[in-house]
Amino acid sequence: MKTLILLFLIFFPPQENIKIKDAWIRPAPEKMTSALYFTIENKGETADTLYKVASDMAAKVEIHETYTEGEMMGMREVDFIVIPGKSSFELKPGAHHVMLMKLKKNIKVGDEENFTLYFKGVGEIKITAKAKK
Repeated sequence: MKTLILLFLIFFPPQENIKIKDAWIRPAPEKMTSALYFTIENKGETADTLYKVASDMAAKVEIHETYTEGEMMGMREVDFIVIPGKSSFELKPGAHHVMLMKLKKNIKVGDEENFTLYFKGVGEIKITAKAKK
């Protein structure tokens, strides 16, 4: 049985289905708010779901979306983002993004910060994002 599981993992490594590209964060002063952006590529056949993002750099980390109702624009927290199989999803300014609230330190252009992304299918993926304007 162990051999069968090992062979399955060798030929179908789960994290290879999800790739994170172009991760970046906005510079911001300590105690303020910033945002994390990146592209999720799902090379697998089935959908996967990003349901949480964690970082030590902020007191609160939430997945958000920007929305428009009539002439008003706003942001709100979402519980998850589904990435269909054989597709990609871009978190970008003015759309879905990760809010970093109550920063624990100043973030300057060129700084790099670590994040952990939690997916229902592939589990945890650790990334590094660079601060840029």
